[in-house]
Amino acid sequence: MNLLDRALLKLSSLLTGAGLRIRRSLLTREAPRPRPDDIYIVSYPKSGTTLMQMILYQLTTGGEMDFPHINAVCPFLELEISKHNAGFLEAAASPRCFKTHLLARELPITTGRYIYIVRDVRDVVVSAYHHDLMVGGAHRSLEQFTEEFLESGWLAYPTWFEHLDSWWPHRNDPNVLYLSFEDMTANLEATIRQVARFCQIDVREADMPRILERCSFAFMKQHEAKFDPRLQNTPRGSQGFIRKGKTGSGSELLPRHREMFDEKLTATARKLGCNRGEPYRELVSGG
Repeated sequence: MNLLDRALLKLSSLLTGAGLRIRRSLLTREAPRPRPDDIYIVSYPKSGTTLMQMILYQLTTGGEMDFPHINAVCPFLELEISKHNAGFLEAAASPRCFKTHLLARELPITTGRYIYIVRDVRDVVVSAYHHDLMVGGAHRSLEQFTEEFLESGWLAYPTWFEHLDSWWPHRNDPNVLYLSFEDMTANLEATIRQVARFCQIDVREADMPRILERCSFAFMKQHEAKFDPRLQNTPRGSQGFIRKGKTGSGSELLPRHREMFDEKLTATARKLGCNRGEPYRELVSGG
């Protein structure tokens, strides 16, 4: 990385820090008053929040696809607050469901239920890169994007490792359910039943086929506009917001970047004391 690239990264880091301070100020002033039955879907971006939004929508309603966008029925907390839509959040019927990428200290962690989703960071960075291509076109290579992602995080959020570190102390809290994206996609039905039990939602067996079908990759891809309103601006030939819905995208990284991630993951697993039987087992080399 040359000096100019490093200078740009430093500037990006400073701007991100300013963005975080502004966001926290807005949260303090305009966040909705917490309710005991609030449900928060929490993850680092590109880790499975959209799928979990759909799961909870299907579990708590008749599952009709007549909503304009999934955020209308499970709002993106930071986005709505930044748009000063506190009234919309306050007026939502209980149990309210929110999507968020915030750190644990930025949320009323003692009130409500939290579903935290972790996804292999190597897959996250590749998915985030393709998201940027979809939104703004190709302005940098995957290699450049990866180095920026590792050093300063993505969008207005800190690094994936900082996000994980924030939520790790709460992994055994009774109101926190930890899931991995890999397990969610490998066994969707088990995930749906686990989420229903955690949120104390009664599910009729007769409804399970509909829930499974509408939470499938094929169905969500078919209704992609319901999950990303920017799709109408997506260039022809783009794979869109719902790109693959699979694991293993990290194979697109260069070998040297995969080694960098492996080193960071090993250090993170050692710091957090990850056990192979926990949802973070994918942090440990060999799984």
